[in-house]
Parts: sequence; structure tokens; C-alpha cells
Amino acid sequence: MKFSQETDLPISQRTPLHVDKQDLSGKTIVITGGNSGIGLECARKLATMNPSKIILASRTMKTAEKAVQDIKTEIGFNNVEAWPLDQASFESVQAFAKKYNESGLDLDILLANAGMLPFTRRNLEMTSDGHEEVLETNHLSASLLAMSLLPSIRRTAAKSTSANRPRIVIVASDVHYWATLRSAQQDGNIIKAMDTPEYYADARERYMDTKLLNVFWTQEFAKKMTQSTVEEDHKIVVSSCNPGLVLSTNSDFMRENLPPALLEVARNMEEGCKTHLFACIDPSAGTPGEANFYHNCQPTETADITLGAEGDILRKRVWKDTIEVLPTLDQSISQPLGL
Repeated sequence: MKFSQETDLPISQRTPLHVDKQDLSGKTIVITGGNSGIGLECARKLATMNPSKIILASRTMKTAEKAVQDIKTEIGFNNVEAWPLDQASFESVQAFAKKYNESGLDLDILLANAGMLPFTRRNLEMTSDGHEEVLETNHLSASLLAMSLLPSIRRTAAKSTSANRPRIVIVASDVHYWATLRSAQQDGNIIKAMDTPEYYADARERYMDTKLLNVFWTQEFAKKMTQSTVEEDHKIVVSSCNPGLVLSTNSDFMRENLPPALLEVARNMEEGCKTHLFACIDPSAGTPGEANFYHNCQPTETADITLGAEGDILRKRVWKDTIEVLPTLDQSISQPLGL
């Protein structure tokens, strides 16, 4: 599918969005990047639906703890906690997953919302893991976290019914329609190439590429789950979603740099969180194996680069190259997925 920034985006942004409130009794929810912006708005909305627990995962604990207090005070929902998670660190991701899996908590909804877009960055900035920071934060760690939490999600799936399957929702973006993924033009590992200056132009290009990686990875992960030797994996819903253009924590920069025509159609956070919520809770979005990309609260065809035989080849390559650079997963996770 082609999606023009000049014509399709303004029309899309004006589309009315609707998501029905659901009864989330007994459900435990993890939201990464839940301390601010769309993640926090999702937490506030979900807190009104009677879940068992909400965990806000954030690298900035001060703002996460404030968000927790705000939800308790303003929404009246008390079973909300802040847990540390820095997606620029594999060690932090693994520590979060270990703590969670050992807690005995169910995990009904994982909303992998955390990400970064340092608008003005022109040069590579590397993490201690040796990866470009936006790449690790937006794609690698989101992938690592989802797989590392499978023990808890599988435990939840074993008790689930067809109407209440656990869900993994990876937040992608409509900007993936404009990504080129230049690093795929060389024969080596796509991810490793993205860690070099040759394949880094600026933060804007990198952000678009990571959102395309999110889409590819979600599609292949969903397929791997249907092929898994663990029966519970067949009951887990994996999807991605697009909030659209939203004025959130970067709103000042956006107002200064985006064209007036786009600012005019930008969504506020209450509207911007609706497709996230749809993917997380709507009954129609709860079928395992579909790997849907949700846009404007409905499944939507992804970018042309993801389609057809060439898209299949590139999707499998992105998966393989991603797994190659991630830390080694526990065999109970990796073997059933054929890793």
C-alpha cells in the first residue's frame, strides 16, 4: 500500500476514531514508555476499565512515579506500579523480564510503546551494547522484551479463552510507508549495517526505518508463534499499530518545525491513543496469527516494501538479522520458535 504524506496523511488524520470500553477484570497490563505521552494516556484510559494491575515501564522513574500518583488520584485506580526499564540497554530489558517472569504475575496485554525520535540528531550515538541508540530503543529492545516475557504470556495463554487471548502490541507508525531501509541493499546483516555511519543519514530516516523494522518483525514473530512447538504460543495475539501524527511530549518541537497544514490535523493524545487501545482490547483485534497493522482503529495493508515475494524475503531477513544481534534467549523461549 502506498501512503502519501501530502494527500493521504491529512485525510487519514481527519478520520473519526472510536474504540469501545471493555471490562478488563482480572487482566494485567504492561505499558512501556508509560510515564508520559501516548503511553500514559493509554494507561489512564485502561485504568477506567477495571484491570487487575497496570505496570508502567520507564527509564525515568521520577516521571513514572508521578504518573502512578496521578492515575491513583485522578482516576481512582490504585493497582498501578512503576518499574524501571531502559530500552537503550539490553541488560535493563533482561532485568525487567527476569523480575516479571519471577513475579508470578499474568501478562494479558503488553503494549510495547516506548520509543525515541531525537529530531535534531545528525550523528550516530551508540549504546553500551554497541548499537545505534534509536535502533536499539525502538526495534531491538522492543523485540527482545516481547520474546523475553513469553514465559509470563504463555502462562496467561494457558488459562485464556478464545475471547480473551493475551496480546503483544508493538507500536509502529505510518512513517514506515516512507522508509527505504537502505541497509538492506548490501548483502550483510541489515542491523549491523545500520550501526555504521554509511547507513545513517539523520534521526528522521532512522526513525522511519525502525518503524518499518517493527512492522516486519511483528509479522514474522506472529508467524513463528503459529509454528511454535508450544501450544500456548498459538493462543497469543501479535500485532502492530499506528497512532498517527500526535501532539504529545515533543509538541513544542513539532509546532516549531512541522508545516502548518500538518499541525492543523495533528491529533491530541486522547485521540492519538485510540488505535493503541483498539489493538489492545477490541474483540475484533484478538485473533492469533493475523499480525495485523492497525491504523485508524482498523487493520490496514502495510507498505509496498513488505508485500509480495520480495517482502517475504526481506521480512525473514530482518527477523534473522535481528535475532543474530540480540542477547542469547533462554532455550525455553528460543527452541519452540525454531531459533
